[in-house]
Amino acid sequence: MRGWIVVLACVASVLLVVSCGGEPSAPQGAASSAEEQGEIVTPPFAVRGDAEGLVLTWFDEQGAHTASSRHEVPEARRGEVRVDSLEVPPEQRDPDHVYVADLRTPGDDGRYVVRRTTREAFDRRVETFGETLEGGGPASTGAVASADVIVFGASWCGACRETEAFLRGRGIPFVERDIEREPGAREDMVQRAARAGVSPRGIPVIDFRGRIIQGFDRDALERAIRETSAAGGGGGGISI
Repeated sequence: MRGWIVVLACVASVLLVVSCGGEPSAPQGAASSAEEQGEIVTPPFAVRGDAEGLVLTWFDEQGAHTASSRHEVPEARRGEVRVDSLEVPPEQRDPDHVYVADLRTPGDDGRYVVRRTTREAFDRRVETFGETLEGGGPASTGAVASADVIVFGASWCGACRETEAFLRGRGIPFVERDIEREPGAREDMVQRAARAGVSPRGIPVIDFRGRIIQGFDRDALERAIRETSAAGGGGGGISI
């Protein structure tokens, strides 16, 4: 009888240690967090050095921002930067996934760690801001053909939202084309840029009455408004 008491006491002691101490249990959200981070992959473009020539998207409490090189990204935000290359053909793109790089410290081969994650997971990490155009969605062929101003961009692009807000503030009608989600938009952007002798290296790319403006360049937009208005080109109700 005494032996059974000793055994039961030992079992109770083991259960007490397991429930109150010992190996801590994993946080409930750990698996979900790891899943959102995605798997480490080698993207179809090199992410090394200053990452020049790529479209970089970093974010903070104010929302998403774009950059064309690593040094333009604040040091505190280099650990989670979406990377993309406009040279990747459409047939090699997965509209449901994106590449997110850790641009803080390169590996021995000079490359940065890149993970493949869902677009939805990355979007959840970015504070939503900026209003979409009324009646958003892919632009119709007729709307594109008759548009004086076209903004080629993407849903995650902060500079694209700034460009659109600027144009709305000036009362300038425009058509928005998402180069990732709208069929033919990327090809249209590249062709328009090529006709103007420009090789796009990032977004937004604005076709302002035949003039190609890269990035949110307030001075270039103001100059285009003044000069095309003075020349009497196009309609669209542009106001100065």
